[in-house]
Amino acid sequence: MNYRNIQFDKAKKVKLLQERIAQAKVRIDNLEKAVTDENCLALSRIVSSEPGLVLQMSLDLRLIRVNHSFARFTGHSDELSRGQSVDIFFDQETMELLKGGCAQIKNGLGFEPIEVGVKCQGGKTKTALLGLTRIGSEQDELIAYFLDIDERTKLAEKLAYKEANLRALTSVIPQLLWVSDAEGAVIYANDKFYAYTGIAKEREEEPLLWAHLLHPSDQVNFSGVGFSVGEIYADFQSEVRICDKDGVYKWHLLKVVPFFDADRASLNWLTIAADIDEQRRVTDALMASEEQLRLIADALPQIVWTADAVGQIDFWNHRWFEYTGLTAQQSSHGGWRLLIHSEDLPVYDQAWSEALTKGEAFEVQFRLKRVLGLNRHRRNGRDRDSVSRDYLWHLCRAVPVKEASGKVLRWFGTWTEVQDHHISLN
Repeated sequence: MNYRNIQFDKAKKVKLLQERIAQAKVRIDNLEKAVTDENCLALSRIVSSEPGLVLQMSLDLRLIRVNHSFARFTGHSDELSRGQSVDIFFDQETMELLKGGCAQIKNGLGFEPIEVGVKCQGGKTKTALLGLTRIGSEQDELIAYFLDIDERTKLAEKLAYKEANLRALTSVIPQLLWVSDAEGAVIYANDKFYAYTGIAKEREEEPLLWAHLLHPSDQVNFSGVGFSVGEIYADFQSEVRICDKDGVYKWHLLKVVPFFDADRASLNWLTIAADIDEQRRVTDALMASEEQLRLIADALPQIVWTADAVGQIDFWNHRWFEYTGLTAQQSSHGGWRLLIHSEDLPVYDQAWSEALTKGEAFEVQFRLKRVLGLNRHRRNGRDRDSVSRDYLWHLCRAVPVKEASGKVLRWFGTWTEVQDHHISLN
């Protein structure tokens, strides 16, 4: 046996053992430093006490610790196993994003926060905004911090759902509808608005001020192109003419409702415009027709009157006021009855009542008081005032105006003086 070889092998083994012992001491010293290092202890305390959601992990996506807030957020215990994969919190897509983020951070690059779904106990997933930061330049550990946006995301989804329903609703409304800002610029409009005005939905021009679509005479009803923000706080309506795609102005009834912010300032305005052009033209034509009828009635020598369906007189021509000397106020509310001779009033009332009940035309003769000195009649050179100084005989004729169903809408009547004819009969 070679004694020298035995001695060499023993020395080699002793040297290797000493090296291993030295390496173990270095590791022990490092662990002792880590345990007593204030920075490490501070980091651990910060992670545990941070009210935000914090997860500490290694660059290879292994769990180190989570704080109480993150544990409550996910429903997991904060005593999770150290070293297990963080895929217990994230789906495969998010894990791939995290791997890419870790690679960027390792190469000294930044990491933009991303929106992720965090898996919770019971299979539920909550939405959070995730950011990553490295612990020191030489460490292989990361801090993942989360911003809970789960409720905000749910609210945003509900809002988007409501907005989709609102847009669907506004698309089927037959009226023009738009929303404008405080300056009167259209920020949303339904299809009916664009179809009527001929304006393209996608415009790269300056903002569309909807008041510019109004007839110049109607624009003066508004302050500038807006609605006097800060002065008007209630909904209102107005009849205006709006220009269509062919350049024709048509009457619309605007209903305007303000939207308010927390300070009660009107930010936006919802406007609905209903087409009343035909109705307005019919009304204007009817008014013109009524005015013509009034002129004709005033030109007639008889007393002309109209009444509503129940017999309430609502119009007298000029001849009535000239004949009786009464004012419009004195003639209203049955005041005309005081001018009918007391002996003839019951006969008149009965004939009028039967006409109203049956809805049929009627006529009756009666004596009507006149203004003294008016129409002094003479016959054969004799003063006719001897016949009747205060009353003259009249013939009343009235006809109903009916709709197609036969329902009475109005009454049209005349009182014609028949004094000479009545005396000749007597």
